[in-house]
Amino acid sequence: MGVRKDGTVVFSISRLPVNFYTFASLFLNRLKCTNALYLDGTISAFDVPGAKDTVPHSFGPMFGLVEKVKNQ
Repeated sequence: MGVRKDGTVVFSISRLPVNFYTFASLFLNRLKCTNALYLDGTISAFDVPGAKDTVPHSFGPMFGLVEKVKNQ
């Protein structure tokens, strides 16, 4: 997920294996996003301190759209 200078949000997904450098280059050079997040989906884990994790979990990112309201 990347953000362009004009505030446009861009999402990209790879269906084939890709290295981090290539994926980052896509956002910077082709999609013109100066800021981006790498939402890996497999490396990150859900951690609850003190809880024993006996079942593998499948979590994905969630996104929300918030509109800024001007003061009236």
